[in-house]
Amino acid sequence: MPVPSARSRARLLARRGRVSPALVCPLVLVQAAEIEALSEERFLSDATKLANGLRALHTSFGHDVIVTAAADDLAAAAARAGSPAADPRVAAAVEATRRLAVTADDAALAVALCGPARLAAELGQSPGDQAALETCGAVLLTLAKAFLEAGANLLLLVEAEPLPAASAGAWRSAATPVVNVARFHQAAAAVVLADSADAAIAPRGAVVCLPPQQAGPGQGIALSPDPAAWLAPSADVPLVTSLGPVRGGFAECRAAVGMLTAAVAEV
Repeated sequence: MPVPSARSRARLLARRGRVSPALVCPLVLVQAAEIEALSEERFLSDATKLANGLRALHTSFGHDVIVTAAADDLAAAAARAGSPAADPRVAAAVEATRRLAVTADDAALAVALCGPARLAAELGQSPGDQAALETCGAVLLTLAKAFLEAGANLLLLVEAEPLPAASAGAWRSAATPVVNVARFHQAAAAVVLADSADAAIAPRGAVVCLPPQQAGPGQGIALSPDPAAWLAPSADVPLVTSLGPVRGGFAECRAAVGMLTAAVAEV
């Protein structure tokens, strides 16, 4: 039986909640600025440079997924601008996604957004405040729709810190529509969490990704943002990603992603 393409496997994640072999999706993005010999700020605000650099990064690294948003401060920028189209970085990322959906047939297109609690903190609000979570959920929903309509087929919500226990219900209410809109677009959805205690409130239909020592059967792995700390997965997992944007330069990250991809292929 032939191995399904990365895009096909992303859709299998959405429909079955599990896929083999694992879909490898570390949140590498800014490393592509080195390919284009540009500053990060200029690279991330130019749709043409962004699309070309990310395509070249995918070819060089050899992993499954092109990441057009990496759970950095993009959502906060959209919130401050008032709409996704009003911020140059957001507009460039959405347009790059649209172009890559046409030209990058061999790769899944992933969009990683910070979760509602992380976004609230970045905007100077309490991650435990119900009203703040509701507002942040609306921002993320608008942003997710823009990327999914542009052609993204894997959406990740990333919470790099444990969630406040008192706001669990409000967090789930904010995150669930974002997961649902991904499934409406027949895209895979994943929730990346720092603490296994939060897995119980993850929206239905999303693959849960946790740090390797906490992940259970059927759950994905969320690696450290530091590629020097990566270890090869010890068991088959549906998705391998990272708990935030991957740090480090092009050469360091290429070696780490190569190690990870080779290890997953052998599982």
